[in-house]
Amino acid sequence: MAYTTIANVASMFPTWGRGTAQQKPPDAFVQQLNDDVAGEIGAVLNRRFAAAIASATSFSAYLAGLAVDGTNILEKINRYGAAAQLGEVLATFGVASARELGKVFRENYLEMLNELDARDANGRPLASGRYDKQFDSLARTETPRPAFQAIAGGEQDARQTSTDAGLSNAFGKFDKRGT
Repeated sequence: MAYTTIANVASMFPTWGRGTAQQKPPDAFVQQLNDDVAGEIGAVLNRRFAAAIASATSFSAYLAGLAVDGTNILEKINRYGAAAQLGEVLATFGVASARELGKVFRENYLEMLNELDARDANGRPLASGRYDKQFDSLARTETPRPAFQAIAGGEQDARQTSTDAGLSNAFGKFDKRGT
């Protein structure tokens, strides 16, 4: 099951003549490219989000439950992967510019697939991927906000407490608990 359509992949090559008897390659071949890339994406999803998939009871139920943003991401990754392969195929028919365009699509596809897979450009695992929250609602949420706030204390007035500074620390420098 592909996440994109033949028409979407074909739109990546606006000058490719589709819909004629002489169309090369045929739509059935482009669908095969779509399905091949979808298989790679599915393997990544099954490995990375196995817990979320298990809670949905099946892979198809998991996919059906994705938000629009998640399905749009899958469509884009699938489209770029299939377009990268199609560029190579079109180049064999003498469309040299398709090869160059296909290389750009391949770079973009690999970057997006690595982000889905939480891998860096060299294939090393990362703590999280760009799209994690779209595919698992319990994924870690990164934030630019500091996780902890505190006052260093050395220059702090002995009468100032954490609460005075608007912090919710359990203890401040000069708090005396239990005495």
